[in-house]
Amino acid sequence: MNKKVYLETYGCQMNVHDSEKATYMLSDLGYAQTSEVDEADLVLLNTCMVREKAARKVYTRINEIKRDISKAARGKKLPVFGVMGCVAQAEADRLFERSRDIKMVMGTQAIPRLPNLMEQLDKGFDRVIDVRLSKEAEFLELQADNRQTKHIAYITITEGCNKFCSFCIVPFTRGRERSRPADRIVEEAKSLGKQGYQEIHLLGQNVNSYGLSGRYHGNLVSAEESAGITFARLLARVAEESGVPRIKFTTSYPRDFDDEIVRVMDEHDNLCEWVHLPAQSGNDRVLRAMRRGYTRREYIDKIEAIKRSKKDIAITGDMIVGFPGETDDDFSETMSLVAEVEYDGLYIFKYSPRPRTPAAAYADSITEEVKTERFLMLQDLQDRIQKRRYERYIGRTVEVLVEGMSSRSSSDYTGHTRCNKVVNFPIASDMLGRLAQVKVTEVKSHSLYGVMVKA
Repeated sequence: MNKKVYLETYGCQMNVHDSEKATYMLSDLGYAQTSEVDEADLVLLNTCMVREKAARKVYTRINEIKRDISKAARGKKLPVFGVMGCVAQAEADRLFERSRDIKMVMGTQAIPRLPNLMEQLDKGFDRVIDVRLSKEAEFLELQADNRQTKHIAYITITEGCNKFCSFCIVPFTRGRERSRPADRIVEEAKSLGKQGYQEIHLLGQNVNSYGLSGRYHGNLVSAEESAGITFARLLARVAEESGVPRIKFTTSYPRDFDDEIVRVMDEHDNLCEWVHLPAQSGNDRVLRAMRRGYTRREYIDKIEAIKRSKKDIAITGDMIVGFPGETDDDFSETMSLVAEVEYDGLYIFKYSPRPRTPAAAYADSITEEVKTERFLMLQDLQDRIQKRRYERYIGRTVEVLVEGMSSRSSSDYTGHTRCNKVVNFPIASDMLGRLAQVKVTEVKSHSLYGVMVKA
């Protein structure tokens, strides 16, 4: 009888893809996936450090799961609890110290070594851990038929980060930046196209830094392979050779984003009209303190290059409010940047320190009340901008990849446009996994609503 694993995923698309990889590795060990936690022999939490108090939320969630299991099956033996992802990497054996229930801690590069960890548990080890990081760590590559996602497939092209922004823990949880060879990426994309995937996402902490750190081996870019490789050239190859109708990429880093990327997007119809380009602040002094490596003017230059595109490209981004030392005047420049860019979507975060980051040692003079006030002001501005941006689509017909049933209505489908906006519309026929043409009739707070006009 197969054992069962229950897996919860938090955070970015890279974590979603990592969960796919972990599920695949566990399937080889005889574990079937379950959506019922009380059936599980193994419970894995794939964690993210972006939100505040991420480690504390791990302990809270484990206690919730224990209570749920006790209610569902009184006296049932508790499963093995494991933590993977960025919290596992950052907290390491401190997780064991805080929770006796956690038996496995698996870092971000340890998924290929998951069978070794499970073997140690089977042999009677009370707790197992692997949080080793190496700039020469190889990628775990999934075949098309081993995917968990049904209609959208993720392809990791880079992992790690060399930027070391002062507030960011990614270089410490994901390691140094490394890139996969272009041929392997293109072959994976072609395989996914043949399997019928309608959309792929090229993933990396900084996708447009692709190839800039090529000095590795194995299934990473070597010194010879890295010569002349750029993200724009990789993007063109994937567009030309994959046969996939829709290609997206995230996340872009402003310093490495260039006009060539926009030119390539213009030349290929299957490169979708969406760029995620986090600014984090609109003030030069704060940007220097954040160690972002660009100025406000340089960021605006990138935005203007995107807006000169032949396509109507949607721009989304990230902003941090209340960074240590941010004055009212500094914040007003962030407000003015958001007003100037007019983002289609914006993720706003109140600053909170992350362990081992330089900013954690800064004097955080911004009170929680001020952070909240600034957050709400920026959110209100963005809501007004976003409403105007979304209203442009009323009366338009947009292409939607139908991904599933709406969480709010059992009579509606839901999916994303090419510009990555959520669209809901009434079910008219069996369209799951297919591209539908939807006429937009209404704007919701963070989505569009319409009716299907044709497949």
